[in-house]
Amino acid sequence: DREFVNRFCAFRLLDLDTYSNKDEMDGFLARALTNMNQVPETELSRLSSEFRNAMRNNLAVFGEHAFRKHRPSQERRGVLNASLWDVMSTGLGRIPEGQVLARKNELLERFYSLMDDDPFNRSITYGPNSANQVRHRFEVMSHNLAEVFGAQHDRAN
Repeated sequence: DREFVNRFCAFRLLDLDTYSNKDEMDGFLARALTNMNQVPETELSRLSSEFRNAMRNNLAVFGEHAFRKHRPSQERRGVLNASLWDVMSTGLGRIPEGQVLARKNELLERFYSLMDDDPFNRSITYGPNSANQVRHRFEVMSHNLAEVFGAQHDRAN
């Protein structure tokens, strides 16, 4: 649980361009922790609020399948996917719950389309901590969320 919360914070606080193959995920998360120890309490409070909003939004859209690779008619829950966690938690954290609920069906359609997209699927499945895979999945998800939510969405850093 702590690692996933740290991942959310890392991808919200640090510029994605600073993620490199040199230190990959462990180094990125360590830098985020150092950063969190230096930011004002107001920033941590904003981050906490955004995190709670992300959890509500993902639960409202995906239910028990949140942060899991799945298909529309799938009943059995798959395992949590940290790479999906990264893009979906940060992606839906800044969008108001009402707007997410209003566009739930379009968001689900986009998500299921991405589950059939080979490059995206590879970016969340194989070597998911490599810089290229991390950047690819954030770019793809950012593009899809921008199309669903328009100007309300901006890149996760």
